[in-house]
Amino acid sequence: VADFIETEDIIYDRLEITRLLDSALLGSGGVYAELIDGVVHIQSELLSTGPVVEYQEDFAFGEHEDDTYFVSMTLNIPNRHALLRMGFDEQPTIQAIKLAQQQLIVALVAYLIVSLAAIVLVSARLTEPLRSLRKASRNIARGNHYDRLQVESNISEIKELTQDLETMRSTLVDMNMSLQEEIREREAAEAKRKLLETRLRQVDKIETVGVLAGGIAHEFNNILLPIFLYAEQAMHDLPPDSPIHKHLEQILKSAKRARTLVQQILTFSRQSGEQHLEPVDLRPVVAEAIDLLRALIPSTIDLRVALTTDDCTTLADKDQVHQLIINLGSNAYQAIGKDHGSITVSLERVSIDSEVAGDRPLLQPGTYIRLGVEDTGHGLEPGKIDRIFEPFYTTRAVGEGTGLGLSVAHGIVVSHKGDITVQSEPGHGTVFHVYLPAFDHAPNTANSPPAAQTHH
Repeated sequence: VADFIETEDIIYDRLEITRLLDSALLGSGGVYAELIDGVVHIQSELLSTGPVVEYQEDFAFGEHEDDTYFVSMTLNIPNRHALLRMGFDEQPTIQAIKLAQQQLIVALVAYLIVSLAAIVLVSARLTEPLRSLRKASRNIARGNHYDRLQVESNISEIKELTQDLETMRSTLVDMNMSLQEEIREREAAEAKRKLLETRLRQVDKIETVGVLAGGIAHEFNNILLPIFLYAEQAMHDLPPDSPIHKHLEQILKSAKRARTLVQQILTFSRQSGEQHLEPVDLRPVVAEAIDLLRALIPSTIDLRVALTTDDCTTLADKDQVHQLIINLGSNAYQAIGKDHGSITVSLERVSIDSEVAGDRPLLQPGTYIRLGVEDTGHGLEPGKIDRIFEPFYTTRAVGEGTGLGLSVAHGIVVSHKGDITVQSEPGHGTVFHVYLPAFDHAPNTANSPPAAQTHH
């Protein structure tokens, strides 16, 4: 309206201005229109007649609480001071603003609800895998390394984190298994080393005692010689009916027992000097010794035999091997005592590999003839097993044995470049295994007897 008045130059036509103000009210929905030209006031004829409305210009809807939004504009007309005033009903606009505010609040509330729901959903999708990862990490920290990490998530970062943690877990498991295997190997090696040291100490102790006992036996043998000579000479010089003959016979009998004991000591100390080695098939030797054992043991003990059909030839002293079998059989019979039981004598050809030889200081890899003597006696405690081959050590009561039977057996086996083992549990019997190198009739072959080992 202001632009039209300024451009059309109708400021001097009162009637035209009135029509223009009427059109402005009708076209804009206004409630008030007035043009002030100096002291002249021109109003729309659509307004009710009355005094000039006094109003204050509004800069915001609802201001001044008069339900009308008043605006004014100075017209740009040369040499004239004209002012255009118009008023509009505020209520429709205010209602529209309130409605817009309500709609905005509803939209904001809806947006907030949707946002919260989205946050909860995203948080659930994000935190659930993270909780699973945290649980798995704590399990790993507690030492549960073998549960595979499996976290389902569509978030690439969580997938990558899961893969990294799974790789770490797998690496940790591999390292842990390798470390445990290394620890087990070291523990096994340490146990094996201690076992070998114990066995070597036992062998050294037996050899030391054997050297000492052998020296004493030689001296004792020298003492026995004049006893034999003078006792036999005295019996030859005395008349046959002399009562002193009986005393001399007792002297000779005791001297013979002493000589037998000396011979046993020299045998386990390997100083007898009477060993004659030759190729011997052990099967007939074992059969002969078993026949003798049948006559020695009572009928309450069942004597069983298990001999192989393979070649059992070894380089040995036949008489000493025979004595070895008798000593082991007698020891088995004494372990059973008066109870019912059984003794099993076996003979077989076996191969000893480097692993088994590593556990037996006196054996080398090769082929051996293994003699086994097993009884169902009372068995031995671990502490007694460690001393079973010591000279003069016996588990029987005082006066029931000299403790030389197994020492002599050990001496015979060692002198034949073999080894003897014992396995026993209290109440489950005892089994002795004797390993003697197999003898191959063909010279310079791989089955020739292993060379003897020297122990210090």
